[in-house]
Amino acid sequence: IIKEIPEHTVYYKDGKIKDFSEITAFVLAAGSECAKANPTLKCVEPNYCYLNYLDGEYKETDISIRYVEAVTETGVETENIKFTTIPKAKCVCIQHKGSYANLRSSYNTIIRYIEENGLKIDGFPRECYIDGCWNKENEEDYLTEIQFPVK
Repeated sequence: IIKEIPEHTVYYKDGKIKDFSEITAFVLAAGSECAKANPTLKCVEPNYCYLNYLDGEYKETDISIRYVEAVTETGVETENIKFTTIPKAKCVCIQHKGSYANLRSSYNTIIRYIEENGLKIDGFPRECYIDGCWNKENEEDYLTEIQFPVK
């Protein structure tokens, strides 16, 4: 589907992970660091958080990532936690049901759609985790929305 994502204020943390197995620990560390510096900061409802891959190409090791979470206001920055406002964006989106190990097929589908419809990617893709290990017991029940900003 194509939808417009409204402007949102976020905190974010950039870093490098050895491989995809380190994503959960990276996300949890970002949340803990932000909460320690900003104990009264509130996330927007409904929750909107995502991961950007910053390398500009698919990589399986030494991956540069950015974890982003929408919040109600800016807070205190730390060495690793920063705040910014993300402008509204038109995004092509696909929902992926199941294991993160199979995300590649959903990426291939959305990229093919973008190319076939003459759209241009306008920013880093976003992996939005809707359902995952925090609320589902089986990987088959995980739900991830991949969003590509386009113009």
